Amino acid sequence: MHALVAPMRSPAFVAVANSKSRRSTSTAISPSKPALLPDSFEAAHVDLLLPPASPFRQRITILPSLPSTQDHLRTTLPTPPAVLAAEIQTAGHGRPGKPWVSDTPLGLWVSLLLELSPAQLPLFSLLGSLAAADAVRALTQLEPNLKWPNDLLLQNRKLAGILVETISRKQQPPLALLGLGLNLHQQTSDFPLALQNSAISLLQASGQRIPRTQLLAAFLESLTQRLLQPIPDAMQDWRDSCLQLGRTLTLRLGSSQLTGVAESLDDAGHLHLRLPDGSLQKIASGETDFPA
Repeated sequence: MHALVAPMRSPAFVAVANSKSRRSTSTAISPSKPALLPDSFEAAHVDLLLPPASPFRQRITILPSLPSTQDHLRTTLPTPPAVLAAEIQTAGHGRPGKPWVSDTPLGLWVSLLLELSPAQLPLFSLLGSLAAADAVRALTQLEPNLKWPNDLLLQNRKLAGILVETISRKQQPPLALLGLGLNLHQQTSDFPLALQNSAISLLQASGQRIPRTQLLAAFLESLTQRLLQPIPDAMQDWRDSCLQLGRTLTLRLGSSQLTGVAESLDDAGHLHLRLPDGSLQKIASGETDFPA
């Protein structure tokens, strides 16, 4: 990523911090009063909310419709950093290949293509979820919980998901591709019936209609700061926001699964799971049960 950006003084400068650890990152946002529909979503408006030195300024593309922002960036491979958002996705998906319902302009559907350091790359999903939580906190004063390895929860319902992929390059470090889907303006009837008891939007949780321009700008600036934060501090912030630690959970690894107590998350992003036989497993990736 580029050098540390200078804080923007207008329209507002807000320091966002995990309420438990009090280590803060900074994000530039505008006041979080409810938006009037329709929710105009233009790259130029996002640029205006970003600090002048942000590496994401003039690197944002917003399209009316795509099958998937993630798939489009993977196939087109623009010069990083690149940000691609869509009003709607007709074939959005999460991990591992699960559909992500995003066929209405009621959420933030966005993907980023970045060059990261070797130390940051395996932690990108965790850093991305921290940045998304920072943005939500700054704009709504709500405190999302994090679910390993890639979800944001409010009221123990899924608010957002992160999908991270790597793209190999010849004689160059791999690129990182991050997708974020965050529910903004849905009411219960806007979700598929199967998700109505497990999904939530910021409108449902806060009563506020947060504009997509605000949320995207806040997320990009929070991510910039999270990528500059010392990794041990970022991982402690992640542990402080994860309600799974200390609880029994089931973790799926392909066709197999493990059940145990989530004891800790190390600075490499590995989940430490204490199994019933007393042994300790360090898990680098997988899918944990839901709710948390």
